[in-house]
Formats: sequence, C-alpha cells, structure tokens
Amino acid sequence: MKLLLEIGTEELPANVINQALKSLKESLEKVLGVGIQKTYGTPRRLAVITEDFEDKPEEKEELIYGPPLGIAYKEGKPTKALLGFLERVKASLDEVLEVERGGGKYVAIKRVYKDKSPLERLKEEFESILLSIPLPKRMRWDSSSLSFSRPIRWICALYGDKVVHLSFGKLKASNLTFGHRFLSKGPILIKDAEEYEEKLKEGFVIPSFDERLSLILEMLREESYALGSTPRYTEGLPEEVANLLEFPFPVVGKFEEKYLELPEKVLITVLAHHQRFFCLANKEGKLIPYFIAFSNNKPNEKILEGYQKVLRARLEDALFFYKEDLKTPLESLVDALKGVIFHPKVGSMWEKTQRLISLSEKIAMMLGFDQKTIEKLKRAALLSKADILTNMVKELDELQGYMGMVYAKAWREDEEVARAIYEHYLPRTPSEEVPKSPISQVLSIADKLDNLYTLIKAGEMPSGSSDPYGLRRNAYGVFAIIHKNRYNLDLRKLLEDLPEGFEEFIRSRLEAYLEPYGYDVVRAVLEVKDPLKPYEIIKLTEELANLKESQKFKDIVEAYKRVVKILPAGWEDSFVEEELMQEEEEKALWEEVKKLETERVGVLDLWDLKKTLTCSLTECWLWIRTLL
Repeated sequence: MKLLLEIGTEELPANVINQALKSLKESLEKVLGVGIQKTYGTPRRLAVITEDFEDKPEEKEELIYGPPLGIAYKEGKPTKALLGFLERVKASLDEVLEVERGGGKYVAIKRVYKDKSPLERLKEEFESILLSIPLPKRMRWDSSSLSFSRPIRWICALYGDKVVHLSFGKLKASNLTFGHRFLSKGPILIKDAEEYEEKLKEGFVIPSFDERLSLILEMLREESYALGSTPRYTEGLPEEVANLLEFPFPVVGKFEEKYLELPEKVLITVLAHHQRFFCLANKEGKLIPYFIAFSNNKPNEKILEGYQKVLRARLEDALFFYKEDLKTPLESLVDALKGVIFHPKVGSMWEKTQRLISLSEKIAMMLGFDQKTIEKLKRAALLSKADILTNMVKELDELQGYMGMVYAKAWREDEEVARAIYEHYLPRTPSEEVPKSPISQVLSIADKLDNLYTLIKAGEMPSGSSDPYGLRRNAYGVFAIIHKNRYNLDLRKLLEDLPEGFEEFIRSRLEAYLEPYGYDVVRAVLEVKDPLKPYEIIKLTEELANLKESQKFKDIVEAYKRVVKILPAGWEDSFVEEELMQEEEEKALWEEVKKLETERVGVLDLWDLKKTLTCSLTECWLWIRTLL
C-alpha cells in the first residue's frame, strides 16, 4: 500500500521549500526504513508518497548469554548455575543453546520479539521530525511551544485508505487537504494516495515542483515567441517563481520605452529582484519594453494594471538613481569609504581598498607585469569598491561591480580598468567563468586573498556548513584563476605573518578543488609540497593523475609493493653495514643505490621511500620521477 503525508501551511517563503522538503524526506526515510519515491512542494504544502509500503513490525532476535559451558554442565547434567540462569530468564532446558563467545563456549537463550512498526515510530517522532527541519526563521502561532516557518493549518496522512493518527501540537491528521487558496473552495477529501495528485490538480494545484517549473518555462517560450522575442532573466528566477505559486498563469505587460535608457543588467535585475518579472529581447539581442509575469490567479485587467503600475514606480526610481549617480565620478566616492565598515575587527572599506592597491601591485610584480599594466591595476583597485556608495547599488546590492564598470566607462576610465571593477568579483560560483583580462585576474586574486587573510585573522573561520563570509567560495576563485592562467604564486611570500589556521584552510580547500583528480592523488602531492604554492600543487596533481593511469606506473607500483612486503619490520631504523656484504651482486646493487641517494626529487630523497605504503602514492611518484 501507499503512504501519503502532507503538511499544509500558510504560504512558505520560496527559498525554504525545496530544502525543507529534502530534510522531511530524509528524516521520514530513516524513521520508516524505506525509500520515498515521490515528493511534492508548493507554497502551501510539503508532501511525500511512499509506494509499496508495509507497516509490519520487524522481528528481532536477541541472545541472552548464560554461564560458560563447562560451568553450566557437570558430567552432562545441568548445574545450579545453569538452573539459576534459566529461572532468571524464565526459560526451559529445551531452549538452551551452545554458542561461541570471545573464544570460549557458553550457554545462551534466544529471544525473538517484535519491534515497533514503522507507523508507530512515525507517530512517536512526528513532532521532532518537523521541528528538526532546518529553517532560517521559525514562528509560533498558538499557545503551544511548537514552531515552523509558517503556521501549519492541516495534516493529511493516509496509509492506504486509513488515516494515520499523527499530531503536531493541537493539530490532528485527517484525510482532508486543500486546493488553491482562491480557485478552489473548501476541503478536498483524499480517499487514498493514488488520487492525491489528480485531486489537487482539479483544485488548481500542481503539487510537483518540476512540473510547475517545466510549465513556466514552456509558457515563457510561447509568450515570448508570440512577441518575436526571447526571455532574458537572472539565474534562478524560474525556480523561484515556481515556488511562489501553485498554478501559473502568464501575464504579458508593457512599460515605457524611456526606461530602456537603463543599462541592460539594471533593467533585468529590477524586474527580477522587485517583481519576479522576465525581460524580453528582440532578434538583435536588445531589450524591448515588454515583460512576462506569472500570477497565482487567473489574469484580468486589474492584475495587469497593478503589475504595470508597481513596475513603473520601480523603474522610475531606478532611472532617477542612475542619472543621479552619473553626476559623480567614482574617484570622488573613494574617500567616503572610510565610513563604510568592512568588518568590525578589520576596518573600513577604504582600508581594504588601500590593501588591494598594495597587494595587487605585489602580485603583478611577482608575475612580471610591466609598469604600464601595474598602473592600470592600481587604478582599478582604487575604484573597485567605490560603487558601494552609489544609489543604485544601495538599492540593488547584486549590481555591485557591474555599476562600477558602467559608471567608470561613463567617466571615460580605461576600458580594462572599468572591466576589472566588474570582473574582480568573478568567479562567484564554480559554474561562472574566471576574469578574462590580466588586470581583472590579479585584482580578483588580491580581493579574495585579502578576504581570506583578514577574515581568518579576525576569527571568521568557516565551520561545518556555516560560511557567512563565503571564504570557501573565495578560495575556489583564487585557485580557479591561478589554474586557468598558470600563475605560479607563493602565498607565503605574498602574505606576511599568516594567521593561525590559514595554511590548514588553504590545504583543505585545495583538496576540495582538486577532488576530481582523486583524493589519493591530491593527498599524495600535498604530502610533499607546500599548499601555499597552489599552482605547483595543481600542476603536479594533474601530472600525477595522468601518470597514474599509465601501465608503467602500475608496473612500478606493483614492484614497489613486493619490495615493501619482503623488507623486515623496523628496517628503516637500521643502518646498512657494508662489511657484511659478501656476494658481488649485492655489492654492485648497493653501489647503484648510493648513486641514487644523491639525487633529490622535490623535498624528499630516495631514503624517504623507506616509509610504508600508507603514503605510497607520494613515494611511488617520487620513485617513478627518479627512474624516468
């Protein structure tokens, strides 16, 4: 039979639904002991369905050990020790078993008992399951001490056609659910899990996130095609919209052409950030004064008018901010950064800017940049944070860097300088490209290294899943830029007086960055190389990963394993006594070994190969490099 469980709520925030559903699924699978095949999430519900679910108590066996066999019987007859044991456990002689335990033989009694059924466990743990769901904010809505992201209004729980009697505070489970808040009237009776999805669709609810998302993307294509355009939007917008409604209805609207004066990314961001609307572009790739929105209700003239009215106000503000910002050159804002705190223990954004100028120059000199390029780099570093103080960035902080580039170009700054103001934030995710120009690349490395250095020094080391300052992301960005551009930087020379934990953090992030090459390969390289020379680690990891696949490597590894196996225990602590050698062959071999002793590879020599195979990949690699 199927098990259905639905938690009905007031409208949940879009950004908590998928994570909450994932947590609910994992917790239920642990309690029920079965996999959950289907999950459903909308703003007003979290639901799961488990197919072929049997609510049978599990039979468990337990051995109750008695005295040793030699004490339990004397001359084949039960002793008082055995009889006392049987009386204590209420068993008969017929039930006695002989078992092995700890190398000896004992008597024991087997007991078979039934554990709680899955649904019995679920009833006991249901409240704690909901309370354990990770939520950014929780609230209470009645006199109980229970909390959730939003008030829970109903619970629908069915096993086959029977209600599972779960409770959360004062709320009891039933076989009723509710459809769309506006388009469905009254409760909906669910007879069994088979009809759950169909009944909800009749009530104007598409319970599957994937299905809603696919429908939104299809409607987006159809409506934009009708206007001879293609949709343009920020990453993640369709997914967010899919979790803002239960049944999507497309609404096509228009705005005044004067707002096309705004930079493209500003227009796209304003529509997405404030209204969750999609921009449209013509065949030439230029934005047109139309948008597509999605309503959770059947569209009408009032809905369209409301959308257009609110959007007009947002765009008017954006246009005003943009024109006002253009009146002030970025350089004149730099001094005011003294009043913007970067971190209470680190100082202001102006101080960060000064560090960026110095660190960028140091990196550029280490990489051999010419003086003209260094001057451009220092100019980009000076202006890199100034757009924080612009009206547009204060309103839409996701435009930081981009607006700096736009305003720098407007004030006729060098093209490379302007682009570096935007690109030095890249890459922000593993899927994003690294900066393209050398100036952007160096400024990006400097910015991210400064974040790592100063924030770790301030005690902001990430722990567990908590990384509020994105230090792991910063480390990834540094490695990605160094890797792609083959920048051989020594962070130990670049950053003086390293804070406690810095080197360990870099090492752990290098392991994560290079994980696709194989954990053993990465650890092998890190055993012998300085993690504060990231490019050397990356380069050698690539080499070793390729070498590891060769037949020659496999043959030598196999030979090395044989040598280790035949060496006597503790041989590494002994010294070779040449006077004990008698055979000409062993003398000749020893002479060849002594020749190799003087050849150093990396930071280890041949004698470092005396270790056991616990670190064999490192030693095998060094050995192979010596032989080849």
